[in-house]
Amino acid sequence: SFGLSIYLMITGLMQAIAHPVMYILNVYIALFAFTTMLFEAKSEWIEKLGPLSTYQDKLIKHCEFLTLMGGRGLFYIFQATLWLTFADSLMEYVVAIALGVVGVLHLFAHWGIFP
Repeated sequence: SFGLSIYLMITGLMQAIAHPVMYILNVYIALFAFTTMLFEAKSEWIEKLGPLSTYQDKLIKHCEFLTLMGGRGLFYIFQATLWLTFADSLMEYVVAIALGVVGVLHLFAHWGIFP
């Protein structure tokens, strides 16, 4: 998700002029994907990366729902819907479906259906 959103931002620089809302949406998706990577990475790795650790600490304090399986599941589903808003290639649909499935699995784990 992060890699594809960065790719779309770089290759779509001209899109920023013609369709600024779509470009801004790509920026949001990249930020959310980056945030997702921070929460899924091992905490030992993040602790070694000073500013990223500070960013994660602020997210934990102000976005506590990301620390819960259910909250993170809903966040993944939200990201999937963002991808679907402008999906026009197979890769974008694949990313959206993958995020949606991971979100549903997180919700199942939150409800105790999966360990």
